[in-house]
Amino acid sequence: MATNFFQRQHHARKRTGLLVLCFCASLVLMTALLYAVVMFIVNMVESKAGSEVVQVQYWNLKAFGGVAGLVILVVGCSSLFKIIQLRSGGRVVAEMLGAKPLNPETRNHKERVAHNVVEEMAIASGTPVPPVYILEDRSINAFAAGWSVNDAVVSLNRGTIEKLSRDELQGVVAHEFSHIFNGDMRINIRLIGVIHGLLVLGTTGWILMRFIGPALMGSGRRSSSKDNGAAIGLGIMLFGLVLMICGFVGMFFGRLIQAAISRQREFLADASAVQYTRNPDGIGGALRKIQSIGRMSEGEVAEKASDISHMFFTKAMNSMFATHPPIAERIARVEGIPLDQVEQQLLQDRMNESRQSTRSVESASPTALDRQKLAQEVLGTVVMGSMLHESLDKIGTVDEASLNRAREIMQKIPEPLLDAAHSMATARLVVICLILEQSREERELQWKQLNRELSDSECRLARSIETQVDDLDPWARIPLLDLCIPSLAQLSERQYQQFRDLLDRLIRIDGRIDRWEWVVDTILDRHLEERYHKPGAERRARSKLAIAREAVITVIGTLACAGADDEGMAANSFEAGMKHLDWQASLPDPSTLGLRSLRGALKQLRAVRFEDRRDFLGACEICILQDGKTTVEEAETLRAIAESIDCPMPVLVPQI
Repeated sequence: MATNFFQRQHHARKRTGLLVLCFCASLVLMTALLYAVVMFIVNMVESKAGSEVVQVQYWNLKAFGGVAGLVILVVGCSSLFKIIQLRSGGRVVAEMLGAKPLNPETRNHKERVAHNVVEEMAIASGTPVPPVYILEDRSINAFAAGWSVNDAVVSLNRGTIEKLSRDELQGVVAHEFSHIFNGDMRINIRLIGVIHGLLVLGTTGWILMRFIGPALMGSGRRSSSKDNGAAIGLGIMLFGLVLMICGFVGMFFGRLIQAAISRQREFLADASAVQYTRNPDGIGGALRKIQSIGRMSEGEVAEKASDISHMFFTKAMNSMFATHPPIAERIARVEGIPLDQVEQQLLQDRMNESRQSTRSVESASPTALDRQKLAQEVLGTVVMGSMLHESLDKIGTVDEASLNRAREIMQKIPEPLLDAAHSMATARLVVICLILEQSREERELQWKQLNRELSDSECRLARSIETQVDDLDPWARIPLLDLCIPSLAQLSERQYQQFRDLLDRLIRIDGRIDRWEWVVDTILDRHLEERYHKPGAERRARSKLAIAREAVITVIGTLACAGADDEGMAANSFEAGMKHLDWQASLPDPSTLGLRSLRGALKQLRAVRFEDRRDFLGACEICILQDGKTTVEEAETLRAIAESIDCPMPVLVPQI
């Protein structure tokens, strides 16, 4: 249910508070340990100073302040630096491990299958298609990384692509999308920063003891100040040893936090993957193959993976602090069979594996995909209001019907159009063709603008794309736009700004903004603006809906005016939306409702806490349904609003 999505987002933010609390507790313990060692040294020095009676000191404010300042400075600044370093989102995490982007135009069959599975899951769930990365490791593993759906990436190991069937791969991808929906990615990145900071103190101590201290001792032996140099070097080595001990404490707590936060979330993601795909054998089969094939090979990738092992589909390396539950237990839960039986099956599988060579995995055939298509095709311009409400209630989830619907829509998009959406050079032309006016006169005005700003070759290519877009199923327009997002994200900042400026001019050329143009602008603004301007911004969501009252009025007012034939109908729709919120307000002057005001309003609403966003979307739904019918364009509008406030709304599944 949608309520579960909003509650999970709220709980994910609460877990951030738990993470901060655990981090502070580890800082306190590390400070206490280092302070105890410092005071021991101070008392030892005073005892050798010749005093007959030595008063043992337990409290020294200056020493405590210095120790606390050192720990907070080193650990806190290191954590903050790491989090800032990762502010651009999942791309940085993937590249940190050495993963490479998967080219959507690849001709490798298994890579295309993997890319198609990710696209289907994104379209079915109403999220922008995340870039797919490949980590060149032969083990079976995957992770999703990012601050939000707008900067998320899905990374798949080479072994995941090569060794899993399509159903198993879909189960793994569904597991990773669950982390996206549940708000786990945000806490995962913060957890990387916390672990990095806790380990830096020990690393600093190791450098002091291994390099700086011996270097000073060596220089002292070669100089006239032999005794002083040796003493200073020895002191630095001892201090480094103390820092290493504190670092071990930090490492202990870091791994403990990493394991404690991660394990239960993996059970939830497994259960969600089964719920999304309705196929426990998919993720269950993937887990069985992981058990038989093993984990990531030792080497540079595995070393880097230790700090982010909590993000992987299954644990990336052996550790006494397991970030994932035992595979046998996960299989038992998803397949609903006793744990003892699973362990016996895995043992038998390992014995069989030792007797015969590994068989290649057959990928799903096109005929198998055909059998999964919906029984009948339902297209039209009017959508049942109950269907729209049902889709709203499924925010943050995926089900089998949505996946089938997404696959059906994908198959209806012509192959040349898919290729154009997957290419950075042509994706912007696809978006431009999507917002061309239906009126011949207005479209001619747009083409005059395009002829002035595009090259001759681009115009010819756009003309061919225009024909395919005109024949496109109306239901496929938003999915096609979502497919363009990863390609558009590869534009330089200058190229992106030129593209948006051109798009704005094309939208405004007729002097008005219709509903579909509003949808396109809203989706692009949400999923691309943060990538190019202030990455990592807009991540706080703590305000109550009442604080964003003006923003709510602007959005619902725009929604009412865009779908009404006259001002009276717009006023009725607006009043119905306000009534749902128990608010009293007047319909804003339509002349004040433009793209700029709408963008600003939606930006303010992204600061509203998730439990209040459900009420806002409910008001938008009431506003749309006020006229007694819901068109495809109105359904697309509600999806665009939901996307713009990070509430992914699944693809609509028409019912016969």
